[in-house]
Amino acid sequence: MQLLSIVRKVFKLSKKINYHALIGEGNPLLRYPRLQEAAINEFSMKKYEDASLNDILKNAGMSKGSFYHHFGDKFGLYLSMMGIIVRKKLSCFYPLIQEKTDSSDFFASLKDIMKSTMDFMLADERMHHFLNRVMEESVEFRNRLYDFFPYDYSRPFYEYISQAVKSGQINSSYPAELVAGIIEIMFSNLHKLINAGDPDELINIASQVVDILQYGISGRQALNL
Repeated sequence: MQLLSIVRKVFKLSKKINYHALIGEGNPLLRYPRLQEAAINEFSMKKYEDASLNDILKNAGMSKGSFYHHFGDKFGLYLSMMGIIVRKKLSCFYPLIQEKTDSSDFFASLKDIMKSTMDFMLADERMHHFLNRVMEESVEFRNRLYDFFPYDYSRPFYEYISQAVKSGQINSSYPAELVAGIIEIMFSNLHKLINAGDPDELINIASQVVDILQYGISGRQALNL
């Protein structure tokens, strides 16, 4: 009976949790660095359903009672972790994209943005893998997440690409939405092109990727065909 009482109490606590409060300035995960480390280790390696809350709490040295009080359930912890990562990513990319929107050299600016991407990855690859892992989740789960993170991530890229099309730096026969999507996919999958190495080499590889976007991979131009 005592166990049943505890379960009921935990259930009531989780029902009262305000999920939106977990992703703002008052994100409770910021106060628990060990839990944050354990959570990102688990969520960056596994899909949501496969991630073990018990393992996370064990590695964080946190009691279930304290956890449920602050986060409600595993989804609350996931939201808190995503909230921290999204804020870091937005602060890394968006100011640079806005700064480069009116640039007269689109591809040089893209290399700067790519370098910023690499800096984000090198700072903590787990954050990058966490966000990529989101795309492996079910549509239902992603839609549930997007209710809390209603950012249109493609919009800044789309506006950036549209400016380059208007200035003649990108072939106007390609839809701006398509080009923006390709660049987004490229950014999200840089880690698949890179092995462990020094940062300068990683930046060099990223620069070559942009060169391929600009000049293509065909040898016809080099052969003057």
